[in-house]
Amino acid sequence: MKNLRNLGILVVMLIVVVFSGLAYAITADEIIDKMNQAAPDFTTQKAISKMILIDKDGKVEEERSMLMFSKKEGDETTSLMRFLSPKSVKGVTLLNIKGGEKIYLYMPAYRKPRRIAGSSKSESFMGSDLSYEDLSMDYKDKKKYESKLVKETDTEYILEVHSLDKDTSYDKIMLFVDKTHFYAKKVELYKKGELSKIIQMLNVKIDDNGKVTPMEIVVEDAKTGHKTKMVMESIEYNIKLPSNFFSIRTLKKPKLQ
Repeated sequence: MKNLRNLGILVVMLIVVVFSGLAYAITADEIIDKMNQAAPDFTTQKAISKMILIDKDGKVEEERSMLMFSKKEGDETTSLMRFLSPKSVKGVTLLNIKGGEKIYLYMPAYRKPRRIAGSSKSESFMGSDLSYEDLSMDYKDKKKYESKLVKETDTEYILEVHSLDKDTSYDKIMLFVDKTHFYAKKVELYKKGELSKIIQMLNVKIDDNGKVTPMEIVVEDAKTGHKTKMVMESIEYNIKLPSNFFSIRTLKKPKLQ
């Protein structure tokens, strides 16, 4: 009887370990570290891409060309993006400083950059399914997000992520991480417990060093079915940029380079 009782205690302990998540062979932090390692290494970047707005029936509403620049400063990324076409958005430029610390939008018609206030960061960026906040998020930044491994399948790790910023719009973020190449194949964003947006990384490019670059990103509004597709056409790394390139003054320049 004593042996049976000990066996029963052992089984209970094993169940507790499994359901507490301690039985996973890898931790959430280790997965995040591997995701950071799989991201391309660069100090500066230039990309030409398309933003395609698609209605719930799959019909293309508008196709926009964009020019994007970014640079890494320690753990922070600063970026500048400008619409090149069509005429209705040409010249509109967004400056995102240090992962959303400051965001400025320049619209040629008004001739003056406007700072996006914290209360406005959840608003749509130029009619797309991306908000200003979405453009600033980096789920791999441990200083800003905490992660927990909640499930593991044969092909992916599923992480539950929470922002450490109390002013964020999302109360929960779910990452579906590829187990082979360690990138988020899908991201689910939740507001007030309900699924708000779905982001999918498609047509992924993996170089000889295992660095991962999604060439297509699709953002879907979970309620309306409206989608925004970002298609990467070309990327250059470690390009030379003036020291004052990522500044408010640059926003007004007719040519960025």
